[in-house]
Amino acid sequence: MTTQTTFTSRAVIRTVEAGNSAVCTWCGEPVKFKAKLRLLQVIANVYVDGAWNRVEHFHHACYDDAGRPYGSAD
Repeated sequence: MTTQTTFTSRAVIRTVEAGNSAVCTWCGEPVKFKAKLRLLQVIANVYVDGAWNRVEHFHHACYDDAGRPYGSAD
C-alpha cells in the first residue's frame, strides 16, 4: 500500500547571495546582496491544494512584519 504525501507551504531562512534578483513579497523592494554583511532572507515554497504554485521571497524582517504567513521559518 502506498501513501500520498500532501505538500504544504513552508518557509526557510537563507543568506542573500550575490546576484540575487528577488523582490520582497511584503514591501516590494529588492532583496539585495551587500558585501561584508550577511543579510538573511526568507524563501517560501507556496502550495495550493497540495500542488506547488510559486516561490515567495521576503526580507527577514518583512517576513515577521507580514505575520509569518507560511509558519516559522527554519
